Amino acid sequence: GGLVRITAQCANGMAERIEIENYPSFVAHRGVTVDVPEVGAVQASIAYGGMWYCIVDAESVGLRLHPEEGKSIVRKGEMIKVACREQWPVNHPSFDYPGVDILAFTAPPTRPGVSARNAVVMSNG
Repeated sequence: GGLVRITAQCANGMAERIEIENYPSFVAHRGVTVDVPEVGAVQASIAYGGMWYCIVDAESVGLRLHPEEGKSIVRKGEMIKVACREQWPVNHPSFDYPGVDILAFTAPPTRPGVSARNAVVMSNG
């Protein structure tokens, strides 16, 4: 952890260019199976990118990532995240930061010029 360096070039009170130097991101586990009550076996990857992410294909658990699915996205996301944290514990190699603390559902794009869609489930507290 520590400070993240950010440099902004401004003109007329507006930022014209912003640079950020973040910490390295990496994959801890790719394509692992997480057994989730009421959902079943879920394929997931676990990665660090400032926080620990459990990454799951939305369609694989019956989700399309449409706004009307919000309640189901949050419910399944929390269940998968908790099971992932219990079954695939991770900790950052350079400092004490255990995970998983965020779930990211991924989905294919629905319009041209977009590479993907996602929904992120974060816990309160």
